[in-house]
Amino acid sequence: MKLITFIPVAVLLAIATPAFAQGPPPPADIIAMGDTNHDGGIDKTEWAAMGAPVDFPAEADTNNDGKIDLAELTALFAQFQGGGAPPPPPAPAAPPAPNPG
Repeated sequence: MKLITFIPVAVLLAIATPAFAQGPPPPADIIAMGDTNHDGGIDKTEWAAMGAPVDFPAEADTNNDGKIDLAELTALFAQFQGGGAPPPPPAPAAPPAPNPG
């Protein structure tokens, strides 16, 4: 279930910032970007307005107030630190070594 919750967030982050290849932005930046009504969280309408191609991840809304606040998003990110998240994008391939012969 953790991976199911993380995938929509990862997809949102990939869309929200081209720097995702270097890692997702901090949760506070995501909340600041998506919280257009300035109530301290991202609700379903704001989620959709961010262009997320997946449904609002209701599992992340642990207090069931209809929005994902900074504490909930931070907790979601913490669940996947240390190997629980999908693998990062592959590193660019190194150029081939010159052939001495």
